Amino acid sequence: MSNVKEKSDNFLKIEIKEIKEEKKYFQKYTIEDIDKFFDSINENKILGWVNKLEEFKLNSRNFSEVTDADILAEEIKDKKSSKVIKVDIDRTKVLESIYMSSFKDYLYQFIVYYINKNKILYKQGLNEIAGPFILLKFKLKLSFTKIYSMFTCFIDKFLTNYFLEKEFYSLKSSLSLINLLLRYHCPDIFHLFENSLICPDLYATSWLLTLFANKCTLNVVYYLWDKLILFEDPLFIHFFIVAFLDNKKDKFCQIDSSGILSILSKLRINSLDEINDIIDIAIVLRNNTPNSFYLFAKYLEIFNYGSNNLKKLFEEYNPNNMLAMPIFDSEILFINYKDIIGCPEQECKNFILKNKNNEKKDLCLFCRNHYLKHQLFYIIFDLRYFDSDKEENKYISSSFPGFLPKTVSLTNEDFNDENFPKNILKEYINDKEKAHFIIMTSETENFLKYENEYYIRKKDRRGSKIGLFFKEEKELDKTKVDELKKKSKEKYYSLIEYINFKKLVEEMNREGFKNVSFVYGGYKQVHSLAMKYGVELLEHKEKCIICENEKKNNKGFFRFFR
Repeated sequence: MSNVKEKSDNFLKIEIKEIKEEKKYFQKYTIEDIDKFFDSINENKILGWVNKLEEFKLNSRNFSEVTDADILAEEIKDKKSSKVIKVDIDRTKVLESIYMSSFKDYLYQFIVYYINKNKILYKQGLNEIAGPFILLKFKLKLSFTKIYSMFTCFIDKFLTNYFLEKEFYSLKSSLSLINLLLRYHCPDIFHLFENSLICPDLYATSWLLTLFANKCTLNVVYYLWDKLILFEDPLFIHFFIVAFLDNKKDKFCQIDSSGILSILSKLRINSLDEINDIIDIAIVLRNNTPNSFYLFAKYLEIFNYGSNNLKKLFEEYNPNNMLAMPIFDSEILFINYKDIIGCPEQECKNFILKNKNNEKKDLCLFCRNHYLKHQLFYIIFDLRYFDSDKEENKYISSSFPGFLPKTVSLTNEDFNDENFPKNILKEYINDKEKAHFIIMTSETENFLKYENEYYIRKKDRRGSKIGLFFKEEKELDKTKVDELKKKSKEKYYSLIEYINFKKLVEEMNREGFKNVSFVYGGYKQVHSLAMKYGVELLEHKEKCIICENEKKNNKGFFRFFR
């Protein structure tokens, strides 16, 4: 385990390096591989990439002034990088000697031109992305200029900031999102990795940076990339990685945890049939993921070219700090009031959807998921905690803030049950893989604070730090909880909600519940958006406590997305 820890701790210092000790696992590019690809997809498909990738071109890109001579004459500015590039190129084996020299020379010049023009240092992985594009020249009559524009547009779309930034925060965010998807869809794999202190930066880094170019035969690489270009979705590779793990889990789930990383490093995709199976799984996962996942990724600006906010956003909204998938107010209201509330995607043509018979081409991904596909059904657990004296009469109270349809409202009696939350979940055990489970509290803005202040490390259990995670055994500090109860009832109730939320999530984990999420911002945030759109919440009172507090503060509750 010490070797794994050392590898993870040096993750950003040594640049991105995959386990490559065994030569037999080096990727070997062959012209036969290209031929295999063209046997399954004709040349017109690849030529279609030219136009399709052109659609992804950034406004700041100007390829009209680039010539083949410019690319082939470019000289590297950083001599240290030159050595690393040549070593990486040597790892790429082209079996036919007739192509060996020219391939290496072209690939070197190609990479040098790209890093110089983008004013970046070389990062490992660029060679794996550039190689398949360079090899197209041996099959198709394309200029280097055209191949360079295709390559650049491909990176801008699907690997936007990974190679541009120095500190890898876009990569960190992506790895954290993979972990969030793994927790949501494959809790068995997630908890196996978590208990083995294996985080995504130890196994998925090269998968992301090379888009599986070093894990597949070349014809399979082209096939996967063709699908990525067709889907136009840079987040699809995240679903693909989770599907890949799910497809291969029999190879690593039954072995000792010390051997898991070695197995993961050797996993390969060897045929078009195999990759089609994984793509099919990935599509199902994407269709059954809350659309809030896309909103979350958008907010983290992973694919916002040249963003200067990547570090700040990752540190503020780190997905690794979340016990479940976040789902946002807009989606919660859409689930419950989709005839009133339109699509949360503000660019969608059908922002206010009144006609349920819209054609597929007019709908964004969010609307297609909800209107044209029957997703898993939703079960919302309402964990809001009310004063014991008022709990029985809360619905008739003049200050009651209301509730949502389709919710399971829990009571103080439920929370005080010594078998909570086991007794609650018994009713839903048969649905643990068939439904989306959404947990709603009053608010969530203090959750991380509660975790840090009111949960302490168990005695004699130091915990272990590895990669992006800190895993330790913790328990509730009951003395501090009692002190808070005396100081502030409102804060105490909020803490109780977090404690119950954590208990519920942990029990769902133990019982193998899939598709567990929580309402980011809690009911307060849902309430604010509902008032904005004039949605009538059930039993909502005119002088509800949330409305009155917002009037006093003269502003609405903070919303994650505006």
